[in-house]
Amino acid sequence: MDQPEHLDRETILAMLGIHLEMGVDVAIIDNPSYIREVNIMPEKKIIQQKAQNLINNLMTVSEKKALEFALQAKSIENLEKLFEDFDECNLKRTATNFVRFEGSLDCKILIVDCTPDDSEDKEGKPFLNEKGELLEKMLKAIDLKRENVFLSKSIPWRPPGNRYPTNDEINICKPFIFKLIDLVNPIIILCMGEVATNQILNLNKTINSSRGSWHKLDIPSFYNFQEDNSSKYVLPTLNISYLIKRPETKRQAWEDMKMLREKIKEMDIK
Repeated sequence: MDQPEHLDRETILAMLGIHLEMGVDVAIIDNPSYIREVNIMPEKKIIQQKAQNLINNLMTVSEKKALEFALQAKSIENLEKLFEDFDECNLKRTATNFVRFEGSLDCKILIVDCTPDDSEDKEGKPFLNEKGELLEKMLKAIDLKRENVFLSKSIPWRPPGNRYPTNDEINICKPFIFKLIDLVNPIIILCMGEVATNQILNLNKTINSSRGSWHKLDIPSFYNFQEDNSSKYVLPTLNISYLIKRPETKRQAWEDMKMLREKIKEMDIK
């Protein structure tokens, strides 16, 4: 007898979002021998509300609050202030500073890094010192400058001891990062490291299994963003801190940067 398939949380949320968009108002049981239609509710609004209630039950209270906060943002500056003032992420209580965004609305390339290191935590700015120097060298190698890109952290507060963030910490920050994508409206998103990649692409993989290929962005439909985010390209690569610790991996990062350079030419990004 076949065992029932167990779907993960992100898959369930994505499926519910799709059904909401389709306006599904019936349920059909899986066994083909007893297929029967069950009328749930004839009114579309009631159906959507029930589906939304189910989504809400799958999200933590903190995640729902984060989404409510993020949806209020009308500008990048407003979003940054809302994000900084958000108190539900436990990392805020132990970090020194919130690491701010850097860039302008003219940027068509968004770089999302992992969590802050010590210097970024102290200064509240991304890509400082050796990290900043290496980033700028990597960008220069493909004819870009730092001012040509928009920079953000996937989680803007440093975890104690630079530990790996928990799933809750990653998910709580996700609505703010997706709203940032909505406001910046980039054509290309470069995810530096495993945390940023899994957060944005709803994956649970190592960076080595995700990097080296392009992905399409898929923001959950229940985020209710105004911008069409379906035509954005996401490229995972290794994060700068890892490249500094493991210089032999720079060759892999360079292969990713060449892919980025080709996509920039293909999309005619100036």
